[in-house]
Amino acid sequence: MSCEYTESLDASWQLCPVPILMTEERIKEMKKGAVLRVVFTDPGAVPDLEAWCAAAGHRILGFENEKPRSFAYIRKG
Repeated sequence: MSCEYTESLDASWQLCPVPILMTEERIKEMKKGAVLRVVFTDPGAVPDLEAWCAAAGHRILGFENEKPRSFAYIRKG
């Protein structure tokens, strides 16, 4: 499941909450409706990204896993 994305953020090898903080900073700079691909290695980032997106009004389009990295696709709300 590969999505088209507008920007990419590499948060590999960062432990939570750093990937969430990096995502929050990057998505602030993007236009509404744009898609951000977040690259991460911390499995704890999945529920954290889901919770953060729900609280912030963004939408997770999906996740991919290509060990050791995972990818989240987030549409800015």
